[in-house]
Amino acid sequence: MTRAAIYCRISRDPEDRHKGVDRQRADCLEIAERRGWTVVEEYIDNDVSAAEGTQKARRRYLDLLADIEAGKIDAVVMWAEDRLQRQLLELLEFLRICEQAGVTKLASAGGEYDMSNPDQRMNLKLKALIAEAEIEKMRMRMRRQRLGAAEDGEPHSGGSREFGTVGKRQVRDPETGSVSTVPIVSEGRAARERELIQKAAERVLAGDSLRAIRLDWKREGVRTASTEARARKGKPPAEFSNQALRKLLLSPRMVGYRVHQGRLYPGTWPAILDYQTWEAVGEVLRDPDRTSRRGGVPRHLLSGLLFGGDGCGHRLNSQPRNGKLLYRCRELGCAKITRAAAPIEALICEALFVAVESPEWDRLAERPADDPTRELHEQLARDQGLLDRLEDKVAEELIRPEAAKRKRAEIERRMDVARDKLGRLGDSRVAARVPRNLRDVWPNLSLDRRRSILAVVIERITVNPQKPLGPGGFDPDAIVPTWRA
Repeated sequence: MTRAAIYCRISRDPEDRHKGVDRQRADCLEIAERRGWTVVEEYIDNDVSAAEGTQKARRRYLDLLADIEAGKIDAVVMWAEDRLQRQLLELLEFLRICEQAGVTKLASAGGEYDMSNPDQRMNLKLKALIAEAEIEKMRMRMRRQRLGAAEDGEPHSGGSREFGTVGKRQVRDPETGSVSTVPIVSEGRAARERELIQKAAERVLAGDSLRAIRLDWKREGVRTASTEARARKGKPPAEFSNQALRKLLLSPRMVGYRVHQGRLYPGTWPAILDYQTWEAVGEVLRDPDRTSRRGGVPRHLLSGLLFGGDGCGHRLNSQPRNGKLLYRCRELGCAKITRAAAPIEALICEALFVAVESPEWDRLAERPADDPTRELHEQLARDQGLLDRLEDKVAEELIRPEAAKRKRAEIERRMDVARDKLGRLGDSRVAARVPRNLRDVWPNLSLDRRRSILAVVIERITVNPQKPLGPGGFDPDAIVPTWRA
């Protein structure tokens, strides 16, 4: 008995219908039957390319090689030679494994190969070389086609539709075989998605976090643009992650541009955001201080702002107890301060409302006419490079350690000044978008937005021990905020 294995592969089947590999399988079974071989295993790689540089592994092909090495296979059946191999190097590896395992029979719709015959082995190698050359020609044509599409401002083709667009896909009529292009979603839904993007940009500039926006979108049932394609494959809807939302807002597509090979080309679609807003959102999301933060997500309004007074000096942590929230010092050997959260938060919020309603708030909210944030970020990057090279110069004895120390202090002072300027600009950006009726809209703001507004005006809050006032008593004079200039 000749134990045969069937190998079938299709390069593209984005909707996972398996029609192509099913047709290959039926032909391969017929080929094996004509030769009197017994099919003991079938190896199917659907929607996987065999070309050089492909990112997706041919898992079932690797299983086939392993079973040949294990001596489980006597012959291999394929629909066509390029379904098995389209690279000469991989074919040579395949032939080596077959030779070591004693497998000499290989069959396709074009005939049978005796892999112990040098001439037939050479024929296989020539076909692999021809397949490689055809792939390279096809890639050259595709690269030129994609460049032309970019120069013409056409949107990216293939893959899922873009969030905020109608998107189109081709549908084949089962009766006539004709292909037509139909929208994936309605224009109404696409318009709603564009509105969501615009509001998300406004919230980022107002100090809200991507996490808060994402959670709101999740509650509202907003899904990624890949949801339709996933549904056709029977997969569940996909929700936005923080990273996916960030990528969406930073995309040049928001201002009517597309990217090709690192260059921007004007698109043929209307912009979703104006350029000034998009640039401002980019400044916020690329802020080094923002991207370098680590740790847990604050769950309470004053987390990280409260510090114990009267010699304590430690940060106060939130702690639920008996259905109420407390802020307390948890440092071993200290634990001087424990205070109910509600009255402190109410006091600080009232102070914030009064500040926003004062004439001084208008001065804080004035944005300089010449916005230098980009120059400041570039200056920080240059100075960081100078610091890095300074260490190399000391190691190579190109500069004396004493001179390097003075130079390092100078650069670090300059970087501190730049960071301070960025911080003030960030404060004014948030302050400029705070509504004057903050007292009325405060309950509707996200926790992240509230904390961002508080951070504009308050650096820290010292909680001192209060005088005995009886159960439930609260001394507002024991709460001392440190206001920012």
